[in-house]
Amino acid sequence: MRISRRLFVVLLANNDHGKSTLMNALVAQALGTASPGRKGARTLISPWGREIDSYIFVRSYQEKEKKAHGSVLKALDANDSSWRKRELIILPSHRSQSGADLNKMIEATHVGGYDAVCATLFIEGTDQRNRFATAWSKNWDERWITVAGPRLAPRRAASRTGPDRVWLRNDWRSLAPP
Repeated sequence: MRISRRLFVVLLANNDHGKSTLMNALVAQALGTASPGRKGARTLISPWGREIDSYIFVRSYQEKEKKAHGSVLKALDANDSSWRKRELIILPSHRSQSGADLNKMIEATHVGGYDAVCATLFIEGTDQRNRFATAWSKNWDERWITVAGPRLAPRRAASRTGPDRVWLRNDWRSLAPP
């Protein structure tokens, strides 16, 4: 496996507009088939045809992992003993006012040798940048902001935007071969 760059992407969005639906659309596009709809190790295919060894969490850390494991590192270790060897980890998160969970995610990212990427999703027609100031002020290696489609019900938004719009636009270029 040739590693060009290792990314730990924390997908941020508010609680009410379909992170899981958008995540499943992303996974379906990268798999070339329907998303299994659950977390797991995946070999994704980039838009440039490159295989990406990844572990994808579909639901947010706060919804499924925090209570069960108590910390980001414990959640990663419990779900995937090989997470430190992968090229890509995607872990959705709720935006939080304190940012404590985000600090722990960034710490786990750097402990694992990854670049920490904050990928924020907005539904087209909304402007919620002021609600993410605390999250964006953290020690991220990169920040990506993406408009994910029209402001519709989440399932309709994902199907209307189509999978090509869900690849977080061109921000995945760092996973393309040089």
